[in-house]
Amino acid sequence: MLDAIGRRCSVRSYTNEPVSEEDLAQILEAALSAPTANNVRPWHIVVVTDADRRARLSQVHQWASFCAQSPVVLVFCADASRQPHWWIEDSCAALENAMIQATELGLGTCWIGIRGGEGREAPGPERERLVRELLGIPERIRVLGLVSLGHPSGEPRPKPPGPMDAIHRESW
Repeated sequence: MLDAIGRRCSVRSYTNEPVSEEDLAQILEAALSAPTANNVRPWHIVVVTDADRRARLSQVHQWASFCAQSPVVLVFCADASRQPHWWIEDSCAALENAMIQATELGLGTCWIGIRGGEGREAPGPERERLVRELLGIPERIRVLGLVSLGHPSGEPRPKPPGPMDAIHRESW
């Protein structure tokens, strides 16, 4: 598993080769196997393969343009009313599991954050509204992020782990 974690990196360029249903099923199973507070499992995942929808998703965020090129976009959402305090953490765990499993299968991913701050100045609510409207997501469902998914067009370039000075034992 450390090998897949170490190889995982953000991929922003994809080939036209489709993602197999078998690979997609394994990725979704990994996502749904994530830990969740009180076993609530508030997450929902919208699998988008339609080229027009992917192209429209690519325009909801300034860093999402490559979603139009990736053969699949996974939209990670959650019913925050079922888990108001931990829906973000639960959904992030599912999203990370999906990306690691995709890496294990030789696929590339990139996480595009959609959820923003809660204030009126924050861009997140507008991005969430656009994704919700495009995909018919109910109003009560929060949109955490998009994950582009596909076969990398080049050799992925993972970064080394962060510095060990970020680790503290017993106290700071």
